[in-house]
Amino acid sequence: MAHNSHAGRASSWLAVIVIWIGFGVGGVALVPHPRWWMFWVGAGLVVVGGLIAAAVHIFDDVIMDGPRQAPEERHHSELAGVRGELSGPETATDPATTKPHG
Repeated sequence: MAHNSHAGRASSWLAVIVIWIGFGVGGVALVPHPRWWMFWVGAGLVVVGGLIAAAVHIFDDVIMDGPRQAPEERHHSELAGVRGELSGPETATDPATTKPHG
């Protein structure tokens, strides 16, 4: 799997596709008038897809990325040049580590 890719494995996608098909079959069964046998077939497919997902450990595909560090870009307004001021801070502040005003 590529770095920072959330593509997942083929076995995980098989489980997802089976669940999608189950939801589709169940949804179509309710339009325009309910066909309950078809709805329950769709519900059964969703359960089968869930069992496949559990069997292939679908949650092992999750990649936890670290915080992204992006440099702050300085933006100058037309009035800032006239007044001799620079707009915006030079460094970014992290809202999680700063205290609120007041």
